[in-house]
Order: sequence, then structure tokens, then C-alpha cells
Amino acid sequence: MVQALGTLVVLVPMATWLSYNLAELGGSTMPKDAAMATATLLGLGSMGVLMGLSRGAYPHDRLGLCNVVTVTRGAGICILAGLIFVPHALIGLGWLLVVLAGLTLALDGLDGWLARRSGLRSDFGARFDVESDVAFALVLALLAWQADKVGLWFVALGLLRPAFLAASMVWPALRAPLPDAYWRKAMAAMQMSVQVALLAPLVQPPVSSLIAGALLLAMVLSFAVDIRWLLGQKGQRQ
Repeated sequence: MVQALGTLVVLVPMATWLSYNLAELGGSTMPKDAAMATATLLGLGSMGVLMGLSRGAYPHDRLGLCNVVTVTRGAGICILAGLIFVPHALIGLGWLLVVLAGLTLALDGLDGWLARRSGLRSDFGARFDVESDVAFALVLALLAWQADKVGLWFVALGLLRPAFLAASMVWPALRAPLPDAYWRKAMAAMQMSVQVALLAPLVQPPVSSLIAGALLLAMVLSFAVDIRWLLGQKGQRQ
């Protein structure tokens, strides 16, 4: 808990400062809006992290570099989220926005590798990683929309996982655990990689809309496959 608190004490002001300066660098006249949004989201996220650790979901006596990386990734997502509130700065940032999103994505693979190497795998870390993926997908979708790469419809991509969780509250069959599958991990990696690529200055409408549409369709189909499998398992149990 103390290690987590110390990490957050460093990351929150640093991320807020970066958000302000990135917005200003992009030409925004309201960089405080980006900084305030980043600070607010980081504050809420920090409370969630500390509450998760206090509930015993993390059995180890040290936070470990793997979780520090995950928390850092969360800070990167919050910085990107702050830029949603200064859309005019997105064009000005250009490739710098792509680099920031790419670095945040790179941390996604690093934290899992570090957790396996250090033996610090936990339910807390796994859940934190999944929720970070959901937030990252939603933020990238909103950034693509604000950058005029796609229409508002693309935000549906970031809402697929929340919609699935909401549906599981109505249909208990969807709450069953899914088996580990390489194709599912590959789809998630492909989704986030394509979303980062959509932010590149070279990718413009109508090409960006076509890519986004194909990505959304592919992810809807992947969710449909999982839902069909879960419903099939329910039928077998009956």
C-alpha cells in the first residue's frame, strides 16, 4: 500500500503537468482543461487502485515493477483522456500524439511480462490490466472522433466490453469464465494497434473511416463468437 501511494504521489502531478504542456504545445488556448481532466481521472483511478489493494486482492508484500508499469500506463491513458477536452490541440500535436499513444500501448505488454518474471501475478493485477485496456480503447476511440478521423459511431468500439458486462448482469450465462485463447489476445492487440495508427497524421478520411469500420466489425464478431460459446456452454449444462 505504501509503495502504491508513493508511486501515485509522483505520477499524479507529473501526468497533470504533461497534460497541460502537451495541450499548450498543440496550440490549445485552454490547457488547464486538459490538466484538470487528467488530474480528476487520475484521482478517481488512484482511489480505485488503493481500494483494490486494501481489499486483499493483492497477496504480495511488495508492489513490484510490473504494477508500477501498469499504474504508469494508467497515467498515460489519463493524459490522453485529458487531450479529448482540447480537440483543437490534436492536429497540432500530430505524430507526438501517436508516440504517446504508442508508448502507452507498449506498456501493456511489458507489465504482464514483468509480472510473470517476478512471480507477482495476482487477481488485482489481472483485473487492473483488463480495465486499463477498456479505458484505453474508449479514450483512443474518442480521440479519433475528436480528431475528425471518424464519426461518433466509432466510440461504440470502446463500449463493447462495458456493454458485454452490462449484458452479463441480465444473462447469468455470460458471467462464466472464458478459456484462455491466443486469438482473443491477438484481437485485443490488433485492435489497440490499429486505433493508435488511426491517430497518425497520414491516415485521413475516407481511408480512416474504412479502417475504423472494418475494425469495429471485426471486434463485434469476436464478441459474438465468445457470446455464442458461453450460451452453448449453458445449453450443455442444462
